[in-house]
Amino acid sequence: MKKSIYKLLIIVLFTGIYACEELESYGPMPEVEFVKVYLADTIDALKNNVIHQKIYLNVIDGDGNLGLNKEDSSGNFSIDSIYYHNLFLTVNYKDSTGNYNLLKDLSENLKYRIPYNKPVGQNKYLKAEIKVDLDIPKSYIKYDTIQYEFYVYDRELNKSNICKSCDIPINLHGTVYADGNIKKVKEKEDTKKQ
Repeated sequence: MKKSIYKLLIIVLFTGIYACEELESYGPMPEVEFVKVYLADTIDALKNNVIHQKIYLNVIDGDGNLGLNKEDSSGNFSIDSIYYHNLFLTVNYKDSTGNYNLLKDLSENLKYRIPYNKPVGQNKYLKAEIKVDLDIPKSYIKYDTIQYEFYVYDRELNKSNICKSCDIPINLHGTVYADGNIKKVKEKEDTKKQ
């Protein structure tokens, strides 16, 4: 009998803690934030020299309706619709005067589908970290610095803010990490010498 009372007390205690959790609230428009990017010189499956990038973004959607299922392929989400994809990237290069200019050929192909995950619990907002893996052939990159712009659409076709990355030193060799502070990751040979 005592064991059942203790179990009940523990369940009530946990319920009380969760009941006191403050509900967070965000607007229905999705918000995107650039976090960081890793870049590395590498060779792709076709033996092309490429710059492999892992781009990290944070996304918040107040009503939790961000993302698409595989079945979402008709109506607004048909393959011919702009909304078939819900994550868009554009690439700008920094010219010698410090102005940014669109790399149109590259930007036209940077569209992705974020999968849908239904929010769980009382808070219906959705917070997610998105990682985009991207290989850019070195032949495309004739500039020292690029910058990405990102935006998303939710299932109700609300467009997020347009978020910009930090300056990305695309032509540094080796492995580079950028989040506003650029760090060159030491290569293995460099670390062996120390």
